[in-house]
Amino acid sequence: MGNSSIVYGAFGFAIMLSLGLRASLLGGIIVVALLILPIMSRAMDEVMRMTPPEILDASYALGATRLETAMKVMVRQSLPGIVTAVIIAFGRGIGDAASVLFTAGFTDSLPSSLLRPVATLPLAIFFQLGTPFAQVRARAYAAALLLTLIILIISIFSRIVARKYTRHIVK
Repeated sequence: MGNSSIVYGAFGFAIMLSLGLRASLLGGIIVVALLILPIMSRAMDEVMRMTPPEILDASYALGATRLETAMKVMVRQSLPGIVTAVIIAFGRGIGDAASVLFTAGFTDSLPSSLLRPVATLPLAIFFQLGTPFAQVRARAYAAALLLTLIILIISIFSRIVARKYTRHIVK
């Protein structure tokens, strides 16, 4: 799957060139969204397929419509898996550097608009660790710590949400 992000980045870059756009935050957002969408939708599809058909049949037998069954039974039964799918896709998007390298560019400053280049944390860490200046390497370690903390917070949040909604699941 690692090579597919390079293909997404090259495709996004080709589209941007044909539209006359430069490397920008907006280009990076679009390419990462296109990269993680299939991962997230496939995982959600698998989770929803795991819902026992007996539960759906029971809902229909009680007079629920298809929409009510989908919203009140399927979503409630699948919610921990859906949250997991979103977290996995989000984590993939955070850690992906290859597709963003083509489309978002790289800069040391914060972007002032969506059409300006931006640096992702993985790219900033990579480029800053290669410099001979201790102060720049210290920024790379700070960015690595920040990336680790973001992933830790997301992981803790997903555990809390999964624990909260797992009690509603029929096994």
